[in-house]
Amino acid sequence: MSDESIADIKKRIFGDILFADDIGGALRKWRQFFRVSQVELARFMKISSSVLSEYENDPEKSPGARFIKRYVDSLIEIDMQRGGKVLSLLATGDISLEFSREIIRMRDFHNPLTAKNYVDILDVEVLVGPENLDDIKLYGYTMLDSLAAIMSMSGPIYYKIFGRTTERALLFTNVMTGRSPMVAVRVYPLKPRMVILHGPKKVDDLAIKIAEREHMVLGVCRLKADRDIIRSLEILDKFHRE
Repeated sequence: MSDESIADIKKRIFGDILFADDIGGALRKWRQFFRVSQVELARFMKISSSVLSEYENDPEKSPGARFIKRYVDSLIEIDMQRGGKVLSLLATGDISLEFSREIIRMRDFHNPLTAKNYVDILDVEVLVGPENLDDIKLYGYTMLDSLAAIMSMSGPIYYKIFGRTTERALLFTNVMTGRSPMVAVRVYPLKPRMVILHGPKKVDDLAIKIAEREHMVLGVCRLKADRDIIRSLEILDKFHRE
């Protein structure tokens, strides 16, 4: 793998952690994704496990950008010593201009919009997390064909949908009850901040429980057709630029 590819992966992970509402949770998420224990990472970074645990679990302990960079660099180095399997997966799932058939539309924003902006523009009925809409900042969205995504939701495809950060909305179309896409979201280590379902008349109770457990906003888009959603997303893009 080229140095340029590794540097790009580092930037993606660093940005995902830095822009996360829960930085400690984001640190822990990536450590677990790389399958590195706290003890192993602390030893590699030459710090105590208790310090690492505080940064990952205590919301009052906020690491600076320098620590986050060192944390990410250490995960990358450990993986390279193991053969680079996780790096290879992330490189395979990197974003390119040629999107897979699962991804209908995708955007990353330099400046965030609130979850409330998405709710208003996309006519979303919020089922989980309405109290957090003004506080949650989203740096993009991915619109997916639910049926195609569930049929081929391999690791590389799943990581492709997150672009630069998990602080985004995933919008699933062709949804029957919401159970399948939410189960898929549940089993992977990367989690979006918001999930929007298009199509279900009634959302499955398990989907709601997963959203509550993972502290995501979950809602149903009441627009009639995919083309209506795309028009609304274009408005969202324009709103972001203004």
